Amino acid sequence: MGFVEGKIEEEKLFGDVVFPKTLLPSNKGEDLASAVTKERDRLSEVVKEHGAILFRGFDVGSAEDFSRVVKAFGWDEMGYVGATTRLKMADRVFTANEAPIDQFINFHHEMALLKEFPSKIFFYCFEPAPVGGETSIVPSHVIVEKMEEQMPKVMEKVTDVGLILCVSTAKDEDEDSGQVISKTWKWLFKTDDKFEAEKRARQKLSCTSINFKDDGSAEFTYGPMNPVREFGGKKAWFLPILGYSANEKDIVDTSFGDGSNVPQEALDAYKGILEENCVDLKWKKGDILLVNNLSVQHARRPGKPPRAIYASFCK
Repeated sequence: MGFVEGKIEEEKLFGDVVFPKTLLPSNKGEDLASAVTKERDRLSEVVKEHGAILFRGFDVGSAEDFSRVVKAFGWDEMGYVGATTRLKMADRVFTANEAPIDQFINFHHEMALLKEFPSKIFFYCFEPAPVGGETSIVPSHVIVEKMEEQMPKVMEKVTDVGLILCVSTAKDEDEDSGQVISKTWKWLFKTDDKFEAEKRARQKLSCTSINFKDDGSAEFTYGPMNPVREFGGKKAWFLPILGYSANEKDIVDTSFGDGSNVPQEALDAYKGILEENCVDLKWKKGDILLVNNLSVQHARRPGKPPRAIYASFCK
């Protein structure tokens, strides 16, 4: 047995399920990749049940070590598609996000607005921030349950007419300027031809319309669609409704499918539910966090540099 159960101060209990599940090495010097290879089937069931697994105390000292662990699970690689900056560090390993560390990156499911999105995400701590910089995770089914309890009429309307989401890429003048959505549509679709860009967008994104603006940005409209989806018999609040950061340029414009505004009270309730039910993981060097992207949202708390968190995505 390569693992023993651990416990962290931040963990929470939802029913009788601990979140996240923490696994430690059973022996000093235990190789995490080898242990995963021996128990990958059991670990697949654990992440399905608990939503997230924290591997702590293993000797994972580099991006290459992290890559070995990812590959040991045997899941196919999922290439990243998005308008944020990520740098490749090793095979299947990228920086989690290059947005300035003093910015809060809001809760979301990875690539939720694409037609294809990862089922699993790995995060690896190469260097924890000296202050802050926690990765926050929250079970998505809990968000749905709490919203149904606190905002039943809003949720009934969401089910009836859906939501419309509008998301914009960066303006030409704002590319790589420090916002979370830091790339232009030209960079995202690798063309400056609007017709070709729209064609590529419709192949990859679940958007219903695209509006190219004079400032070089593009607005993508999604919906009407229900933000709540079901995976494996469990509901998830899958689509982002709050934007990706506090920066007004990263805001998602959200309305009901009939064009009416979503009450501020509902948005505030949603924010409150996220904060009340999330776990802010305080990173330690060498930690690996495996997240079920179909059942768990993640976010990044502001912090101080240096901080180096790497990520890998699986189909």
